[in-house]
Amino acid sequence: MIRAVGVTEVLSALPGAVVVLFALLTQLGDFWFTFLACGLLYWLGPWTPKLGRDLTRDRTAMLVALLAVGVALVVSLKGVFALPRPPGAGTATHAELLPAALRGVYESMATGEGFGFPSGHATLSLLVWGGIAWALRIGTRRQRTAVAGTIVALIGLSRLVLGVHYLADILAGFIIAGTALALALGTLKTPERVFGLAAVIAVIGLLVSGVSRNSAGALGVAVAGAVVWSRLGDTIPEPTRHGVGITALLGVVSVGTFLGVTFGLDPSPVAVTLLAALGTGALLTLPLAGERLAKKY
Repeated sequence: MIRAVGVTEVLSALPGAVVVLFALLTQLGDFWFTFLACGLLYWLGPWTPKLGRDLTRDRTAMLVALLAVGVALVVSLKGVFALPRPPGAGTATHAELLPAALRGVYESMATGEGFGFPSGHATLSLLVWGGIAWALRIGTRRQRTAVAGTIVALIGLSRLVLGVHYLADILAGFIIAGTALALALGTLKTPERVFGLAAVIAVIGLLVSGVSRNSAGALGVAVAGAVVWSRLGDTIPEPTRHGVGITALLGVVSVGTFLGVTFGLDPSPVAVTLLAALGTGALLTLPLAGERLAKKY
């Protein structure tokens, strides 16, 4: 198999403590972390501790849109290529180094399931961390790019150390995400257009690889993002000192509920589409409620 060039086998033989460390680092490119990062940056904006200068609502909405593109790409392309992960990707090595109470969490962090090409962590991390480097105004562009590039490289390396991807999966994820990032920031330039790109990718994925819960969720996120931002984006206020806390609290509760129902109750693909759309709509419009409540109270 051309994807199996031996790198995964060599790196997965590293000392156990190193493998456990990379299981932690890989979370920086996982969906839950990238979703949380984009959501909090969108809700908090310029009030993000030590980072937020010039983080306008448009710039942070672009991060959410880039995440939607990443999810659509990963779900669609994995379904199209349907290539397996390396042998043993579903088994967590060195779990015995951790206390028994933590082994279940570690196993979920250090294993992979489903198809392997392209790497979802590589794709999401480059789009989101590259977008964050673009959106922030801390330091110079070169410094931000260097930091983001280091994080993305470590995430890609972590997938090889954990033995859940081949090198080709990582490189393909980086190339695909880099192309999408350049298109989004250099050509499309607005959140509604980038959400629209995500919607097109999600629809193509549905047509080519069929309907699944993941593809249905990607479609719901992308379409809702495009509709909500095109209709309401201009009306969503910039965050204020008093409003950001209320917005973030409302966001964690409401979006967390949507995610809990989506991943916990095993709904049908149609229900997943609706839940993903409602969750995305809530994420984007909650600043309206948060700022109004702040003014009222």
